[in-house]
Amino acid sequence: MALVARAPAPQLHDMRTARILTVAALLAGGSAVAKKAETLELRTHDTTVRASVTAQGLQGPEMKLQLSDNALKGQAFQRPVDLKLSERRIEGTVDKKPVELTVDERPDVVEMMGTFAGQPSSLTLSPDALTGSVGPCGYNLIIERDRKHYRGTRACGDQRENDVFVAIPKSLEKEPAPGRMAALSVLLSQP
Repeated sequence: MALVARAPAPQLHDMRTARILTVAALLAGGSAVAKKAETLELRTHDTTVRASVTAQGLQGPEMKLQLSDNALKGQAFQRPVDLKLSERRIEGTVDKKPVELTVDERPDVVEMMGTFAGQPSSLTLSPDALTGSVGPCGYNLIIERDRKHYRGTRACGDQRENDVFVAIPKSLEKEPAPGRMAALSVLLSQP
């Protein structure tokens, strides 16, 4: 009669634990990479504004906004934001000033027109460019070769800046057009 060696039960348990810990470590590393890539950013010569885009909204030192399918609410740049989102409209207030925007989405292009914080606004977002005005600021940005961010010029009042950088994370790109444009407008309207 031959004896068959069997692994003791504790070793099998230790292998399962090691496998679970390995998977958990990989998932944690993956989410850390995803969090780094999920940042909405505006960078100029004088300032950098960053906000993490999460399932709850946009969170950063200057922005604490909750984004849902039908609203963008909270604080941005120490101003109250209360926007209602519908299929083709953004309405409400920013800093208690009126917002009334119409959003038009075509394949690969989103345009919005109307009033943002009481000022005429018109913004176009495409895979190749981000152009137009939001509140007091006008933008002329083109996509960089890496296809990850836009770079170009902006003018806010009398101030013109030549090396302006805007990064829009994939998670925000997947939002319905009114939510995406509302979040971008809040960021880009800040001089």
